[in-house]
Amino acid sequence: MTYSVKPVALFLLFLYNSNMSVMTIPKTLREKLGDDGVDDLIAVISEVSLSSRNDLTTKDDLKAMRQEMASKTDLDNLKLELKAEIEKSKLESIKWMLAFWASQIGIMIAALKFFVK
Repeated sequence: MTYSVKPVALFLLFLYNSNMSVMTIPKTLREKLGDDGVDDLIAVISEVSLSSRNDLTTKDDLKAMRQEMASKTDLDNLKLELKAEIEKSKLESIKWMLAFWASQIGIMIAALKFFVK
């Protein structure tokens, strides 16, 4: 493949073959940068390419996120169950308090009747 390159323009061709990328640097750019400059340019581009690949979401990341979401759903269900149980306990406490108050009032009325006679 041959490419016509303007001296000022920078054209890089990335040909992806599985996990390996092949980079072609135009001749005019190689001449201006020199061997060290081209090597440094390739190193920078490779580093940027690798760092952008590291930012991609993988299947393991998705699996971990699904498990985390499932555990959050389980926690939400547990919270709802606990709230229902607390509400039930409150009602039971109120019922018992009313029973004791009623019995206390009955005892006080009986005591007053006993002493008033």
